[in-house]
Amino acid sequence: MLQVLYSGETKELELSGTRQGLLAFGQLLRRRAGSFDLSENLRPSPYERPLSEIAFREDPERATVSIVTEAQVLRITGGREALDLLADNLEGFASEACASDHCHVDYPTYDYVAPESDALVIAFMK
Repeated sequence: MLQVLYSGETKELELSGTRQGLLAFGQLLRRRAGSFDLSENLRPSPYERPLSEIAFREDPERATVSIVTEAQVLRITGGREALDLLADNLEGFASEACASDHCHVDYPTYDYVAPESDALVIAFMK
């Protein structure tokens, strides 16, 4: 189970899920392309709204990964190495973090994230 919440004011996303959901999404990112339907959250506070889908694809022309919101979809596009690094971070967080932990994945903290990307917070679903 996964959900993505979005704040237009801060351009920040929260990707949260169960341990198993985050691990499964990390493994899915290792494919060339795909999508993941999200659980609906009717009370996204402190974020403004939930998104309904994550769509991703590999783009061999890119060295970084772009993480952007388009309407109700979180779009992740990047080169294979950058997608694998994002998958590594998701899987590492899901495997090792405590239930109250969270992880920020953004530019310029991570050089594999493109500058145009929305800030991403990874957390466990509450």
